[in-house]
Parts: sequence; structure tokens; C-alpha cells
Amino acid sequence: MRLLKLYMLAVPLLCVFDSAAEMLMETSFENVADGTPFTRDLWTQQGFQPASWDEGLATRTCVCRGSAADGMNALRVMYPKDEYGTAHTGCQVPLLFDQRNEAYMSYYLKFSDNFSWGTTSYGGKLPGLAGGASCSGGQMCDGTNGWSARFMWRGGGKLILYLYDMLKTDKYGEDHQLYFPDGAPVVAVPGQWIHIAERVKTNSSPDSQDGEVQVWVNGVEVLFLKGRQFTNNGEEVDKLYISTFHGGDSDEWCPTDTCFTFFDDICIGTDYNDVRFPDCRKPDLGPDQTLCNAQGSVVLGSFDSDCGYSLTWFDNKGKLAEGVSLMVDSPGVYMVLADSGRCSLTDTIVVSDKLVPKLGSDKHICHSSFVKLDCGIGNIDGLVFSWKKDGVALDGENGPAVFVKDAGMYTVSVASDWCASAESSVSVSSGLLPVGDVAVPDDGVALFEVMAPGNYIWTDANGNTLALGNPAAFIPPKSDDYIYVSDADAFEGNVGKRGLTENAWTRSNFDTEFMRFNVLRDLVIDSLSIYPTKELDATISITDDATNEVVFCQTYANLPGGGEQRLPLGASLPKGSYHIDARGTTAPLYHSHSDADIKFPYTVDGLIELNGCNVEWINNKGWYLFFYNWHVSAGNHCAPTPVALNRMPTSAPVLLAGSKPFEVDRAGNTLFINGLDEGCSVSLFNADGRLVAKKKAYSDWVSFSTECLPKGVYFLRVKNRTEVVRQQKIAIR
Repeated sequence: MRLLKLYMLAVPLLCVFDSAAEMLMETSFENVADGTPFTRDLWTQQGFQPASWDEGLATRTCVCRGSAADGMNALRVMYPKDEYGTAHTGCQVPLLFDQRNEAYMSYYLKFSDNFSWGTTSYGGKLPGLAGGASCSGGQMCDGTNGWSARFMWRGGGKLILYLYDMLKTDKYGEDHQLYFPDGAPVVAVPGQWIHIAERVKTNSSPDSQDGEVQVWVNGVEVLFLKGRQFTNNGEEVDKLYISTFHGGDSDEWCPTDTCFTFFDDICIGTDYNDVRFPDCRKPDLGPDQTLCNAQGSVVLGSFDSDCGYSLTWFDNKGKLAEGVSLMVDSPGVYMVLADSGRCSLTDTIVVSDKLVPKLGSDKHICHSSFVKLDCGIGNIDGLVFSWKKDGVALDGENGPAVFVKDAGMYTVSVASDWCASAESSVSVSSGLLPVGDVAVPDDGVALFEVMAPGNYIWTDANGNTLALGNPAAFIPPKSDDYIYVSDADAFEGNVGKRGLTENAWTRSNFDTEFMRFNVLRDLVIDSLSIYPTKELDATISITDDATNEVVFCQTYANLPGGGEQRLPLGASLPKGSYHIDARGTTAPLYHSHSDADIKFPYTVDGLIELNGCNVEWINNKGWYLFFYNWHVSAGNHCAPTPVALNRMPTSAPVLLAGSKPFEVDRAGNTLFINGLDEGCSVSLFNADGRLVAKKKAYSDWVSFSTECLPKGVYFLRVKNRTEVVRQQKIAIR
């Protein structure tokens, strides 16, 4: 019989929100069977007031389990291939409530991975607030036939507010662009959830123009529109208009593949707190666990929260129990759902009856000075961990994870008295500069050298420059265990127009139209983006203008249409003039057409210039062809390379005679360093070599609180006066 125990360690409390707020309606689509069409009856059961009509609910919607932004379920809406309009794509249903001057709504939105923005015209409707007869569809909003403030997607996934009110200047509604505070447009990425919240306040009197629309995306304000007139007959906000379809009113708007949107946590309220982006904390069950201990069981625990999350536990057979922790003695996959009353997120953990260390795929050190190797097993009582690099034991490393800075083959062995031992290995490569650790006399100059020509900067742990050049001789700081060296000429960044905009056209003149650019010093074009109109094979070529030689050519097969496709190039180019083309690509690509912000050249000073199209009239019209957001790099742009300083005391050995090797114990958020010589000093450094804490030992132990320290690698150093007794690397989790 399986043993299951529930430990109630705390009584969860829900977050308290503004008492003046009034949630009108909400659903997260839970407690509905997977695959069920979400008809008007189900909307009613969830507490909404659907209108007496709908389109597509029974045939193009269903509840999907396992694809939610929050909890378990989400609503999926279908857009069949080669169809457009409300009769054949998406769904429509007004969700009514008592009219009021101001209302809020929100929902999570995700486009399917294969989502098509259209065929040659790109756009589709998304839900938003509305009032009265919901003026839309090219109607003139005369003040008596209502208004609507829905959203739309445009080419490349750009999202806009699509407004019909008395002041609209275009027959088919006004597009109001959504921009983040840094000026970046709001663009939906297929496969990724975003949270949209909207507030509408209607005009205060029939003749006034003081209405407002406010929009937030992922909790960030992206639009605040003022001075609007919605009606002149007193009609206010009275519905969330669930209205989503492709188009447009012609087959130019059709999706090129059957695709889907997903909606979750649809809310209607009277206050921003009702609909705000929930600042949820994902539960963290930590690494996988094993039953290889004396008890033959393990306690699974989650996290505490100021907002008091209630926790529910599941295995693959369903719900197990509720509570803060769970003890199990059977192997399997367990999941916890943390519910705050405003959002719910999950985490899973594997419990095994064997020792199964997994160091994972090969690692590469570049973006950080150290890389963490984690065997994926929790550090429970009775487990013994040992590490080797290239077959040689790593002294002092006896936990489930280590931080390393050098390339090599690393192996972890895990043993216990209750299960067979097991090991795992991983190969670590490094893009850091080729430089070895250095033996440093206490009072002398040391020689530092990178084994590759270049222009280098040597810095201390705080980033202060110690020397320039290669090699370099200097006295390193006595307080540091590492110094760092970087390529002074390195660069890594982006150039070119960031992404496709709503002014998107298609083009396939690949034989005659291409982009010109100059390389000002040796660099690598790491990647760039294109926007296919439909599934295609894209061929990207780079030609040296001086020799007419093709120096790079790569075909990327079966790229999906309708969104950004990031292409890895890795094209190494010396100084010179080049052009890049898409000759051989099997279908049209999108390009930006007549955008006000298009201005050539796009430049990284001293590195690269993008000079526009080879056809001058295209540049003059403000077009940007095919190739977006180039990522370029030059030199060694990896993180600063750490150089260990191996101190060579002139008057005493590293381990003082009579001193004892110290031991590190942990209890909650406290480190205890035991076995010390009275009077010695104990220092704690972070991975960058910065001193974060220091204490003097007045007995044989000291302690450090780690509550306010970020997770990562740290270094303990024990000294008696000026001599190092011992230093040890530890990990704080």
C-alpha cells in the first residue's frame, strides 16, 4: 500500500485587494472536460451573461487541458485554412453586464506556433470592451449605434487597439499603436502567452469629448488615449465583445494554414485590481528527489508567499491532497498547483527509487565567467557526492552541484547505502580567453598573459582597470582571489530595423533586389530574422562585391509562415563591401513598406553599415527589405575570463601548522563555519570576487546569514593574520 501523508505547515491566506473593486465576471475555464465546446450555456454556468446569439462557439471553440497560462485549462479558438470573416473563422459572443461609465477587462492570449497572420492582407480581430449596438464593420458611429474598442493583430503579430467611436477618421476604424515605454511596438510571438488589460471610460455628457481608453500588456501601460467621444445618447460600457476572426472581408485575409488562438483568465471588473497582470510566483519544487535514504520516503515542499498560496498536489492518477508539503514513498511524477485566488501556476518533480544523476547536455562557457553543473538530485541525508575533472578529483566539492570556469570532462558520482551507485558525465567547452591561473608572490609582481594576440584589459573583482596590453606585469590586489581579463575590442549587439511593422507588404524579386552593407573590421553575422508569408525554403547568400564571390550560402528548409523566423548564420566576414540576398527562396517574404522610421544607413560605429537596397527608388520610398535585426559580434565577446590567483606566501605554508581544516554546515538561511582557530578572520566573496561579508572568530566557529544573498557560487577564505589558512568554494541556493 502506498503511504501518503500531508503536512499542514501553514494556513494559506489569499491576497487582499482593493475593497472598492467589484469583479463582475471571470473564468479560467477550469472544471470543464477537455475538448468541450465552450457554448453560451457554459458561459452562463461560469457566471457570465452571454447575448442571445453567437457565431462559432459550438464548432470552433473548445476547452484544452495542459495548454493554460494559469491553472490547467484554456479556451482554444480555431481559424480554418483559406477562410475569413465571422461566419467561418474564430467566434463571436457579447458578454453583457449592467452599463456603467467605466469598466475594465483582461485576458491572457497566445497564438499557436503555426499562426498565419493572413495571405496578402494581414489582420484579425481580438476581444475588447464595447457599448450599445457595438458600432463596427465599417459603420459610421453616429452616437446612437454604440461603439467598440476591440484589438487586432496586424502583419508579423503587431497588436493594436481597433477603435470605433464618433471621432474615428477612417471608415474601418482607427488603428492605435501599442508601444512599450522604450518605444518598442507590442508584438505577439507565436507560442508565447501575453496578458492584455483594457480600461474604457465613456464621455461624461452627450457633447463632451473626455472619454478614455487605457491599455496594459503584461502589466505595463502601452496606450493611454484621451479626448474621445463614444456616444451622444448616454450609452456607456455594457459588454466585453468576444469577437475574433481573420479579416477583413475578402480571401486576402485568409490564414494560409489552420491555426488557433488560446485565451485564459477572462475577467471583467470595475477596478484595475480586478484585471491587473498578476505578479504570480511559480512554485519551485527544486531538483528531482530519490527514495534512496534510510526512511525510504521524501517530503516534497513548495514555497511560502506573502500572499498565502494554497497548494494542491497531483500525480498522474489525479488529485492527491491539499497542503503545504507532501510525503511520498512511491516513485513517480508529482505536481503541485499553487493558487493565490488571482492566478495559479504549477511545477512538477520526479521521485525515483534509484540514483539517477543527470548532468545534461554538453555545456559551453561564454555568457558568464562560471558555469553551474548540477546533477539534478536533491541533497538529502545519506547521499554522497564526488566530482572529477578529466579523471582528477575536485578537492572540496561534495555537493550536488559545482561551479567551474575551465573546459574539461566533468563526472559526478552519487552513492548511498540503500541504492546502487551511479554517475554522469558532461563535456564543458569554453569560449573564454586562453589564459591560465597565475602563481602570485605575496609581495611581488606577477606576469599575466593571454595565449592569443589581441588588445586586452585586466581588471580587479570590482571592474577597476589594473593594466592594459598583453602580456602585462603588475601587482594584483591582495584582497582578491581572482582577477579578470577581457577583449578590449569585443562587440556583441544588433543592427538594422528591429522587426516587421503593420505596414507589411510581400515581395519576391529575389534575383534583382538585395541589401548592401559594409564591414569595417572583421566580424561575424551570428543571426538575423525574416518573415515568411507561408511555409517555404529560404536561401540566404552573402556575396563579396570586390570579387563577386559568394562567401556564405545556407538554405533553411520548411520554415513556417506568418511570423518571425530567426536564422542562425555564423558568417565570418573580413573588412569589405558585401550584399545579402534571398535568391532561391521558394515563396514571398514580408517587408516593411513606407515606415516613417526607416532611415539608412543602420550603423554600428567602426563595425558595420547597412546601406539599404540596391534599387535606389526603394530606399527613397522608405522600404526595408527582408532582413531584420541582425545580430553581429566581433572579437571575444564572452564574459570576462577569471584568472585564479594562487598565493605563494614567503613566510608560512598555506595551511598553518596546528590549524584545523574548517567545515561548513547549513541550517536554513545560515552558514556555520566550524573547526576554526580562535582569532582568525573569515571572509565570504561572491563569484565576481567581491567581498560580501567578513567576521572574526572569537571561538571555534562563526556564522553568516545568506537570506539576502542571491543564489550562486561563493568563496570562503579563512586567514590567521596575513596567512591563508584555507579557502573553499561553496554554492548558495
